[in-house]
Amino acid sequence: MKLAEFVAVPGSPVRFPVGMAPVDGGHRDGSERALLAVLEAVRDRSVASPELAEIVQGSAGLHHLSAYRATLFDALGLHGAHDAAALEVGAGCGAITRWLGEHVGRVDAVEHSVERATVAAARCADLDNVSVFSTAPATLEEVDAYDLVTMVGVLEYADVDRLAALRAARAALHDDSLLVLAMENRLGLKYLNGALEDHSGKVYDSVHGYPAPGAAVTFSLRELELLVREAGFDHVDVLLPFPDYKLASTIIDPRAFDDDLDAANWLLGTAPNRRVAPRRWSFSETLAQREVVRAGLLSELSNSLVLLAYRGDPERAADRLGIERGWAARHWSLDRRPACRKRVTLTAEGAIVNELAAGGPAGRGATIDLGLFEHRLAVEPRRRGPLVVFEALEALVAEGVGPRLLAHVRTYAAWLEAELGTGRRDADGVALLRGDALDAIWVNLIDDRETGRWQAVDREWAFRGELPVDYLVWRAIADLRWRFAAELPEELRALTPDVMAYDIACEAGVMAGPERLVLARELEAAFHAAAGTGATPVPGPRVQALADARERRGRFRILARAEELIASPSLLRAYARTFAGAALATLVLFSTAGPEANLPALQSAIVAADLDEDTMPDTVLVDADADPEGAAVFTATGWGPPDLDRFGPDELPALRALAEQRWAENDNNNDDAPPA
Repeated sequence: MKLAEFVAVPGSPVRFPVGMAPVDGGHRDGSERALLAVLEAVRDRSVASPELAEIVQGSAGLHHLSAYRATLFDALGLHGAHDAAALEVGAGCGAITRWLGEHVGRVDAVEHSVERATVAAARCADLDNVSVFSTAPATLEEVDAYDLVTMVGVLEYADVDRLAALRAARAALHDDSLLVLAMENRLGLKYLNGALEDHSGKVYDSVHGYPAPGAAVTFSLRELELLVREAGFDHVDVLLPFPDYKLASTIIDPRAFDDDLDAANWLLGTAPNRRVAPRRWSFSETLAQREVVRAGLLSELSNSLVLLAYRGDPERAADRLGIERGWAARHWSLDRRPACRKRVTLTAEGAIVNELAAGGPAGRGATIDLGLFEHRLAVEPRRRGPLVVFEALEALVAEGVGPRLLAHVRTYAAWLEAELGTGRRDADGVALLRGDALDAIWVNLIDDRETGRWQAVDREWAFRGELPVDYLVWRAIADLRWRFAAELPEELRALTPDVMAYDIACEAGVMAGPERLVLARELEAAFHAAAGTGATPVPGPRVQALADARERRGRFRILARAEELIASPSLLRAYARTFAGAALATLVLFSTAGPEANLPALQSAIVAADLDEDTMPDTVLVDADADPEGAAVFTATGWGPPDLDRFGPDELPALRALAEQRWAENDNNNDDAPPA
């Protein structure tokens, strides 16, 4: 029966075959009622919903509501699919259905389980272009009807005739169209290292070839590719999602990493169990993954597989659907406040592109003001070489906290002071670093093969003040404990990240005294509050003093209204040209709608003004309720605090002259380069 012949049933948002009463079938995990209650209680059901992000708790909720469920498709872009038709086979509870509904012209979502189909319909209740149907995949009879078919987590189930389902999917596609197929890898590294099989919950079940019959069976890469080709697909590409396809935070195109050892830099940490049970392991998955890369076996041992199977010409299909190509790896950071959620892309040309996860131009110069902290996205050159964190992890795996690790910690502290130090010390005699050293921890340092020196990368966060060097060392160790807990010696796993970091920093002679631990905890709590990953504390006097140090040496603050510059990018262009090449001032943009709402629009205005990372002046975006303290106002409409002088577009030279005068009067300004 064709989906066009399905009918609505009174009281249900799901459509059913004519003459058939709703009969529940398919997979369920017991979370459906709770998910339905959550969706009925929230106003925003979108992929990027802050409401759903706050509610996500437990494995079931995380799996079905997390924005990471949709990264498989965000990686593809599908920018040309606004007029396309998509068929989703196995919609589950609608996580991917929702993404498709927000990006594709028409979506027909099929789910065998009535309970899950009902949840999927609730997730997309505000999307008129989405229809949800309840039937088994084997009953589909669509022919030449869709531009895109998806089968994510479907083929592994025993009640699915796999070859027939793939042939039905191919028949449903137009010529030059695409099937997206995702599944766990039977020989995934996490299974070789003792993770429970995602479906059976048994250790080594897939590795042993499923000796006992069960509800699901996965395949190796070779088996899955052969099955797809047998179904008649003309071309198959493979993408590798990590830690797995269910909640992928990183996706790699293995073709772009041929003979490139740096792929291991994108694969950090131990994959979690997707069953509620303790995880066991035999080796460091991070170090083993590096060796897998070196052996050229990354595709064969990836935890999950995504196959892009084309009917017809893959180039024409990709062009028609607007599939993004030319990238080697993508990583998402979505567990943050919405304005700071990002996607980072390693392009085939070798650039690192940071951009808003919710859309908007990449790396376009604007900084968002988060109180004591700032967040900024940028386009960076690629540094070739291993992450410095591998050296620390190797030392811990080899000998625990011994001479090797302690020497590494001391080397790191010396590097921080040499490369990012201010030349000043705090009241305890501890060296102070620039505020943009905040993110220069081991996972963001490359041992550059070309220069032979450590190079900081991905420095998106900055403290608006000065940071003690012992805090950065403590932070790097605590991050290692949090990120690689499963791979550390047992005696270290028993310690909390902050205590382990303190003990090691003290033993290395970098940190001394419990009061330094208190300060480190206060700084870290303030940072997590700013990033939206922790509660909001009241900054202690020592944290505030570190922030005040910058304000005493701060730049000339020029206030402007964000909405005014967004509406007239020519104003932004004129300001940038006037202050080009000069570290004279900070443009403080007050946002009536709030920084999170206006950041994408501001980045678009920066693009419209033909500015980029190099030509965009120092700019921060703040809330309209923030302190309007400044030295002058730039406006074409007369906006601004009444006690400050206003400068219009024709008065920009006078505004620069005032900034230069104030700079010369500031005897303490020794953080930045002098004005050009």
